[in-house]
Amino acid sequence: MSNVVQIENLSKNYGQIRALDDVILAIPEGSIFGYLGPNGAGKTTTMKILVGLLHYTGSVKIFDQEVRYNSVEINKRIGFLPDAEMPKNDSIHRFLSMTGKMNEIFNREKRIQEVLAELGLRKLRNRKIGNLSRGQRQRVGLANALLTDPQLLILDEPNSGLDPVARVRVLSLLKDLAKDGKSIIFSSHIIGEVDKIATDIAIIHRGRIIEQGTRKDLFKRYLSHGKYVLAGKVDREKALALDYVKSCDRDSLGRYIITTPGDIPEEQLLVDLIQKAGSKIKYFSSLEFSLENLFLESINGRLMEGEYA
Repeated sequence: MSNVVQIENLSKNYGQIRALDDVILAIPEGSIFGYLGPNGAGKTTTMKILVGLLHYTGSVKIFDQEVRYNSVEINKRIGFLPDAEMPKNDSIHRFLSMTGKMNEIFNREKRIQEVLAELGLRKLRNRKIGNLSRGQRQRVGLANALLTDPQLLILDEPNSGLDPVARVRVLSLLKDLAKDGKSIIFSSHIIGEVDKIATDIAIIHRGRIIEQGTRKDLFKRYLSHGKYVLAGKVDREKALALDYVKSCDRDSLGRYIITTPGDIPEEQLLVDLIQKAGSKIKYFSSLEFSLENLFLESINGRLMEGEYA
């Protein structure tokens, strides 16, 4: 499978701030690529670079073309949902119609009606954007991104502000689009939603990629050892003195995450923590694989005050 996006040694500075630091990413064609990270991690900066809105150093190729030299041609094949305001005094239909004219869409009115139906906006077509709820505006932005029937969708927080029903509808739409051969890159603060539909995942923190791969590969890597979560009081030195304990660290929630080889029984660990390490345990459980657990483990110890997922 070829890559729709190939990023090599991508860096971006805002003055003295290093927003992206030597980012390397390969996004397979036809994938649903979930891009995760705390606020300010570099997700939106990456997406703006992909659509040619920011200068950068390094190499960013989409459809095998370098973005800095071919952004106009590339953008004809991209649908972009930015985290930005739309014209408040335009009706939904007028806004989409202008996009259709600028992109010279054949049979424009038919296509507008199709995307309005897909996003549940047909009854609101004549309402001004400024009078819509946040969730409705977000659906208008998605309709606008889909209007040109793009090969690649780049979506910055597509489910932001949507109610539960609309979220389910959008996730279902994205899966259907991927089945039709489209490639999708999307960021989200709702880790469970990424977990449901992403085929490939990258976690970025302070401008650096700290984890990436297919969901299947990440699953295998995570289950190659035993992993447990413990709430209570633990003497880390005594816990680490147990021959088979590989790590014992506190996560961003104040819990202890303990790693052992995969063949060590859970009961043995629990008994040894109490009897040999003098632990006082309020809660103890093995950690099953989930994207949320992987995310918390990846950024464990890296979050600073004011940062959150």
